[in-house]
Amino acid sequence: MVDIATSLSNLQDKLQLLLKRTALIEKENLQLKASLNKEQNLVKELMEQVQEGKSKIAAAMVNTASMQPTDKAALVKKVDHYIKEIDTAIKNLNP
Repeated sequence: MVDIATSLSNLQDKLQLLLKRTALIEKENLQLKASLNKEQNLVKELMEQVQEGKSKIAAAMVNTASMQPTDKAALVKKVDHYIKEIDTAIKNLNP
């Protein structure tokens, strides 16, 4: 009888351990889902910024034909800066 009681006690301990591990895994899963959702929203915002930037570039391209060289150089510098910011943000998303 003592052997059965010991076996049941061991089984109960193992079940408690499994329940604790399951709870930890579920908690981690929820955290990962929240993190994924946050990252997906950030990617969506960045994509919208890229589209907005593309629209601005297209509009600027129409106006560049009549621009002064100094204004044109300033516009190119701004566009390059935006592209660098976007590249940095994308790199930060994929460590």
